[in-house]
Amino acid sequence: MGVIMTHSLQTSSTHCPKAPRHLEYMELQKVGRGIVSRAPTEDRLRQLVARAAMDVPGIAEAEKVIEIYRHNPDTIMEIVRSNGSGEAETGIIALLPLNEDGDRALFTGELDTVAPDCRFVCHQSQRAVSVYVWGIWVTPRLAGGIAHLMERLSSNKYRSATLYCKAANEKALKFFETLGFTQGAYKFGHSVPELLRYERRYGTEDLAAAAPEEAPSKSYDSYDPANAAGTRSIGIKVVHSLDELLQVFAIRSATYLGEQGVPYSEDMDGNDFSGTHLIGYVGTEPAACLRLRYFSDFVKVERLAVLPKFRNSRIAFRIVRAGIDFAREKGYHRFYGQAEASIYPLWQRFGFKARPGDGVSYMTGRRYLEGDLEVDRPNDYISTDAGAYVLLRPEGRWHEAGEFEKSQNAFGDRAA
Repeated sequence: MGVIMTHSLQTSSTHCPKAPRHLEYMELQKVGRGIVSRAPTEDRLRQLVARAAMDVPGIAEAEKVIEIYRHNPDTIMEIVRSNGSGEAETGIIALLPLNEDGDRALFTGELDTVAPDCRFVCHQSQRAVSVYVWGIWVTPRLAGGIAHLMERLSSNKYRSATLYCKAANEKALKFFETLGFTQGAYKFGHSVPELLRYERRYGTEDLAAAAPEEAPSKSYDSYDPANAAGTRSIGIKVVHSLDELLQVFAIRSATYLGEQGVPYSEDMDGNDFSGTHLIGYVGTEPAACLRLRYFSDFVKVERLAVLPKFRNSRIAFRIVRAGIDFAREKGYHRFYGQAEASIYPLWQRFGFKARPGDGVSYMTGRRYLEGDLEVDRPNDYISTDAGAYVLLRPEGRWHEAGEFEKSQNAFGDRAA
């Protein structure tokens, strides 16, 4: 079994996938085909770490891994692939998003990469200065799961962070060199020869020229039907039309009413015209939806639904992230939600903390855990000082000129 785990990354894999020239543009649909990433429960994580320890003695203790996972749920992902016999191959990818102190400690030796101190690791809402690839424990057939890692690292929090790792043997070294890592790193007056370094290329002219298209700047406005046609790309947008709202209702009807037997009156609760809806597409097909409702100082995140055939994609993660980003743009930084225990790990990845108790139940008898999330308020959130035209623009498209501005410019051109 191929193993790469903890402070000295090891691999016994006899095969590694051929890597693209730039990790940032690794295509998930090609490299990671048939592989799914998910957030493990704590019990599941204990099992995975115990299995990894049988292959690699001296790896991090399970409770330390869980401590880091609780501190920042972005740090651990379980990689899964069906082997065709009804069972699944599983593995772990772990990373440490380092803050300024952690970045320095990596070079001074203060950071213990077997048992890292949480004070060096970013909270989920923080932008990482660098990322240490803490461990990869996979079989050769799961090696394409690195594409899931790179998708996570392409978010705004991580996209400019330099990547670091260590290789315990020549096979591991060749593997990381194939991915574009170079051996040796120098920073803060310290040279660490055994540290492998991958300098991110986002924003440079050569990568921009090589990229097929520029990544969308807003997670909640990433759907472009012209470019999505004929692809499996994921796009998210705010609902702006009655047709889009009907698509949301169709998704919810198929999942809540059809699958779960939720009564119509419980799903259509009278709140659909007092909140914001987001809809997610795979290609050009409606696949997921989410609703946000606003209160004095917090947002309730609710009505997450994903059609069954799209549940192996990352659309659930993407649409929840988009909803949080959208509300933060409005100036909100506190969130509340309810979720069944089976999917609560998804919410934990964003930093939601479960409230004590057994949760709440409704007409169907299903129990839902309550959770809270508090994140930093962005400095550039929409305020009354954003400008008259900005406040007239469609929801979620505050970064684009609206119809009033276009009309004003056209009138100015005619007057001239």
